[in-house]
Amino acid sequence: MPSLSHFPLFLYTKSSVACAVALVYLCVVRSLRWRRYNAIHKKYSAKFRAKALTPEEAQEILQLSFMYDMPTLAEYSLAFALFKTYGIPTISKLLLDTKQLASQALVARRYADTEILIATWMACPLAGRPIHVEPGASVDPRASIALARVNWLHSKYKISNEDYLYTLGLFAFEPATWAARYGWRSLSPLERYASFIYWSEVGRKMNIKNIPSTAEEFQAWLLAYEEEHMVPAQSNHDVAKHTTDELLFMVPETLGLRSFFEGLTRSLLQDRTRIAMMQPEAPKYAKYLVQGTLGLLSFTERCLLLPRWKPFAIVPIDLPQTESGSAPRLHPTKYTSKPWYKPRGRGLSFLLDRFQVFIGMHDDVPRPEYKCEGYRIHEVGPLRFEQEGHEQVMKMAAELQGCPVADAWKPNKTAL
Repeated sequence: MPSLSHFPLFLYTKSSVACAVALVYLCVVRSLRWRRYNAIHKKYSAKFRAKALTPEEAQEILQLSFMYDMPTLAEYSLAFALFKTYGIPTISKLLLDTKQLASQALVARRYADTEILIATWMACPLAGRPIHVEPGASVDPRASIALARVNWLHSKYKISNEDYLYTLGLFAFEPATWAARYGWRSLSPLERYASFIYWSEVGRKMNIKNIPSTAEEFQAWLLAYEEEHMVPAQSNHDVAKHTTDELLFMVPETLGLRSFFEGLTRSLLQDRTRIAMMQPEAPKYAKYLVQGTLGLLSFTERCLLLPRWKPFAIVPIDLPQTESGSAPRLHPTKYTSKPWYKPRGRGLSFLLDRFQVFIGMHDDVPRPEYKCEGYRIHEVGPLRFEQEGHEQVMKMAAELQGCPVADAWKPNKTAL
């Protein structure tokens, strides 16, 4: 057996350099990945101990996980929180009665609209201005308009305060549950407290009553509400199926792939929710496969990948340019099976749109019927309400932000 001295020196040199580079890279990843986390906790630790966070500060804390550290996981945690509400018969029956699940195009639009509205009040300042700006800076009305639009749309239906409160609670607590199960890190006590503060403020702006005064009381209420009201119903099953079809629209039926992924999806549900939706038990392997895959992804992200440098959101983060006489049209950064609000491509972009249809990412290319010109926040919602409620929405938005909405964001004849 040859001794080490028989190997050429350059092999030692290359190996040493490779190991040194790998070690330095891992140290850089470790340092940078926690830098923003450490900064936000240093900034707000005293206020957290004093339980004195404002909703605006809580929003900044939440944006750490939602826009930098775990945006995809956070997005899906809210999507599954909304999905979980379909296990409550009063909620699922109302959704069926609205007729917004009558076709794939309508399901896709409802999904797109819901994402846009929630993402708008998550990414845009809830108070109209970021925390660190001069008092005279321009007011960003997008979050207030989105909340006002949701309030106006909800006013068209008879929804109990308890169902509102249950949905609000899931939004407040499910992201922490998902981060603990599948994320590269868990949410800290500061982040969990900030989530309760932020969503409680959203609830107040939505006129939801009887919001518990502490996170512990709220979680206890959620559990009790589920135990009493989450029961099997055909409407639960039907709404869940429509939504699952949209979530898995890219997965073909070929070779049983759709059935396979439906099993993986069911493995993410708690037994009570699955039973209420009248769904069969997930295959035995599904939970282990999901946990193993997401565990590998979380390890890779935590130890091997550099952190995100720019914030991510489904909606534009920076305040858009406005033109006199016309509320701006906006485009999301993510699209559903039907490409709602996706701009029509030209040249290479047009070819890319065709390619995405070919591989199954979308069912169609951007067209006027999918609002390829973009959306206006005050028009978002079911097609039959698209041109209704604009003045009322702007009035409610002004009340929410405490000052009039800038004329450039208001609807008028040129905006129709």
